[in-house]
Amino acid sequence: MSDNVLHVENITMQFGGVVAVNNLSLDIPEGKIVALIGPNGAGKTTAFNCITGVYEPTNGLVEFMGKPIVRNHPQGKMKKEYKGENGDMYLGKVVANTPDKITKHGIARTFQNIRLWKSMTVFENVLVAKHMRAHQNVFTATFRLNAAEERRMREETMALLEEQGLDKYKDEIASSLPYGLQRRLEIARALATEPKLLLLDEPAAGMNPQETLELAQFIHEIREKYDLTIFLIEHHMELVMQISDYIYVIDFGSEIAQGTPKEVQNNQRVIDAYLGVVEDE
Repeated sequence: MSDNVLHVENITMQFGGVVAVNNLSLDIPEGKIVALIGPNGAGKTTAFNCITGVYEPTNGLVEFMGKPIVRNHPQGKMKKEYKGENGDMYLGKVVANTPDKITKHGIARTFQNIRLWKSMTVFENVLVAKHMRAHQNVFTATFRLNAAEERRMREETMALLEEQGLDKYKDEIASSLPYGLQRRLEIARALATEPKLLLLDEPAAGMNPQETLELAQFIHEIREKYDLTIFLIEHHMELVMQISDYIYVIDFGSEIAQGTPKEVQNNQRVIDAYLGVVEDE
């Protein structure tokens, strides 16, 4: 297996006559922070939705940890065969997973528009996500046959809230938190699923400069603490250039550039399409 946690190959997403993502390929190396940037409407969130099972792509392949989690090649035979954890061979043209199954594989995400369970408390939001890794089912939970596991998950939820500085808000309704804390709670909820790859969709959106500065530090901290690989969409260029190891740039659904932050900043095509003219001091 390669050092890439995520491999996306020729993903295309078409809605009728509109091609939102066009033959996009990218690799996310283990332990790195990789950014996906581009103008509004470039197809960034659509690409995330294809990776996480929200959309079934029109064409293409998504591999996570060397195994396909999304695949659709309607035009021809598959080039590879894979053996699943249950021993089944992936032989058909389509391999499609629902978002919950992809989360169980080890991919968690946040959304451009915060999607907390707003009527639930901070503690409950994270606890529900913890149940993604529960061994109990609806019957054992109903008849309290696995009280020890439930107690463990509650203890782990509280520990996670303490680590993220959210423990003092544990009984607050999620929607009552300030915007920056709601963002942090959404990330904490994603961490509760014990991911290997964390996708962040515009985490700095709506944040003030101080909150953005704190977010940059926070992303580095959780990458190290939880041994994560992070893939993010972001329009805040100062944040992107500060925290990213590598950057992909797309426009009209297609890649126009990739490279280190310095390489992308100096790419004329990126400047023309997205960054704009940078005036000399």
